[in-house]
Amino acid sequence: MVDQDPNPKSTFRPLSNRRRVNAKILRFSLAMGALGLTLTIFVYSTTFYDEFRSARTTNQRTLSEIRCTDFRCDSSAFTTDQETGPDYILDSYTRYFLETPVSSNERPERFPWLDFTDIGFIRKFHQPMSFGTPDFETWRLYSRQATLSGRTAEVVVGYQEKGPSKMIDTPPSLLQNVDDKLKAEADKIAENLARSPLPAINSKFSADGFAIAYADTEETVLRGPWLPAFFPKSKLLPTPGIRFYVAKSALYAAESDTNGRLTVTSVIRLGDLWQLLTIASFTFFTVSVVARWLARRFLRNYFAISDSQVPSLADALRSGESQRVEFKRGFPLDEHKTDRAYSEFLESIAAFGNTNDGAIFLGVDDTGVVKGLQLDYKKRDLLEQRIRTVVRNHVKPAPPFQVTFEEVKGLLVARIAVARGTAPAYLLHGVIYIRDGSSDIQAQPEHLSKLMAEYSF
Repeated sequence: MVDQDPNPKSTFRPLSNRRRVNAKILRFSLAMGALGLTLTIFVYSTTFYDEFRSARTTNQRTLSEIRCTDFRCDSSAFTTDQETGPDYILDSYTRYFLETPVSSNERPERFPWLDFTDIGFIRKFHQPMSFGTPDFETWRLYSRQATLSGRTAEVVVGYQEKGPSKMIDTPPSLLQNVDDKLKAEADKIAENLARSPLPAINSKFSADGFAIAYADTEETVLRGPWLPAFFPKSKLLPTPGIRFYVAKSALYAAESDTNGRLTVTSVIRLGDLWQLLTIASFTFFTVSVVARWLARRFLRNYFAISDSQVPSLADALRSGESQRVEFKRGFPLDEHKTDRAYSEFLESIAAFGNTNDGAIFLGVDDTGVVKGLQLDYKKRDLLEQRIRTVVRNHVKPAPPFQVTFEEVKGLLVARIAVARGTAPAYLLHGVIYIRDGSSDIQAQPEHLSKLMAEYSF
């Protein structure tokens, strides 16, 4: 029905639907950006599949090659194996490191969870002493204090007296010369620490092995070639599985495995952190922008109608025609037939689009009695296409709407749900209609000012 009320009391939505739809589009675009980022991470991670598989194979092979009983571990099969081994091998019973990585310019990474050294063990060698390791080697060790970045550190150096790599054991008569060289080496390292934060990784050292650790935290600062070391009892062992971490501006993954006593860890470098963050940011931003453009172009009406508050047929029959409900007996399928019902239907479409969410029910008379539509499935499709065509041809721009069908006691009813649109106004043949109670009326100047205020809100 259409009235010309000079002073209508129209009801407008208090919050701009445009902003609600824009917020849904933003959430959608961010979700698509997150999905694109997730897919990028997945694809990138698949490029390291072979490395992860190799790390797991290396760890399992190492666990099978080392045999430990009581306080001893036989690692002869491992040390003679020509295959690349893991970065860390730790006997959890004795807390003894059978293998640690050597810091180098080529492999500067370390695993933070295992990068600690028992300071109490190091301090036993402030005077040079021989030490028999759990894996049947004998080392001459010497340690001294040093200052590193204003903190107390311990420097330990070592010489292998006896081991698989030594063809001739060191005779006791040469130990004094070994001690002198170890002291000189430790002093040189301490002097280097006093001049610079750390000695160059590629510096040449005459000792068979060395390490530097902070005295307060027991954190290993630098490792040279391997020498005997113990993992502090106060530190927790890593659990089996993969851990990701950042070190020296790079992203790493550590694959840890255990057989109950030995814990072995292989470190995999995944890439430069800043490059990865750049790729991730670019992917997220690009996908989000593209998704937002596509959503604004193709999905705006979908978001508007999905967010609409449209009454159901049951609610409409209880309430009757109202601010959100309009009943129509039918709609002409003949495209050449344009009667009064045809015009009133389009006026209701435009009025709901300009005012508030609402629904037009075809097959219900003005008194709320369901009369039904005599339509088979083919004619249902024809009716829906007919409605879409006439709305798009006559209402500019076409508001968001959706056509569905319901049956009540065997009678077919079509529901045309119309959402309050996101455009400033929807015009039918150049005229703006609004919903006022159960009537569709032409907008007056005061209505236009409300429409513009709502759009800009």
